[in-house]
Amino acid sequence: MTARRQWLRIGATAAFAAAASALIAAVAGGITEPTGIATIVAVIAAVLGYGVAPLVITFAMRRSALSSWWAVAAALLATVLWSVIALLLAAPSLLATAPALITAIIGAAPSSSALWILAASVEAVRAGMHRWSLVFISAFVAVLMLGSVLIELSGFDIRKVLVPLGWGAWMFDLGGALRARMSPAPPQPTSVQPERCANCGSPRRTDGLAFCGECGLPYGVTKAG
Repeated sequence: MTARRQWLRIGATAAFAAAASALIAAVAGGITEPTGIATIVAVIAAVLGYGVAPLVITFAMRRSALSSWWAVAAALLATVLWSVIALLLAAPSLLATAPALITAIIGAAPSSSALWILAASVEAVRAGMHRWSLVFISAFVAVLMLGSVLIELSGFDIRKVLVPLGWGAWMFDLGGALRARMSPAPPQPTSVQPERCANCGSPRRTDGLAFCGECGLPYGVTKAG
């Protein structure tokens, strides 16, 4: 297996893992609502699904010539912000050190994920993957993520359901696209050119024409009667 196919396999595996992590985080209740074990599960799943996995996916796409370094930088930003959020939730005493800065980081994490998913989609299409569904789903998810930061809704917020579902759908779509890239190209049938005319037996012409210079019939064709 070539190095490019190995990276494609890594990227596909990370995409499916990220989709599962995002769904687990949603079921566990997000990163602020649950308590106890559910909080730990939700935080770990959110960091893996929205932070670590995008970095692995983008780096794998970069190594497979499907992305550029600016998409890797966007993934690195998302990874750092989500990791900081996980650290803050693991050590609540840090929340009192700089509340304004911490609030800004928590608000910027979804925006960084929205930036990354758009960048990765555009890069995949630009590199020749031609998976426009990635662009459509990523635009939908990015709008929801930015809306969760800029718009406050009281009561049940449908975005808490649609964001992980959209994120998971995008990851599954990307994983399928990367798996397809690993599949070997089907062999193309090659036509065997006859060495002699089937009608009169004259040797094949050297000027590249497809008909015999003696009898005028195409090679491989015999005159009836």
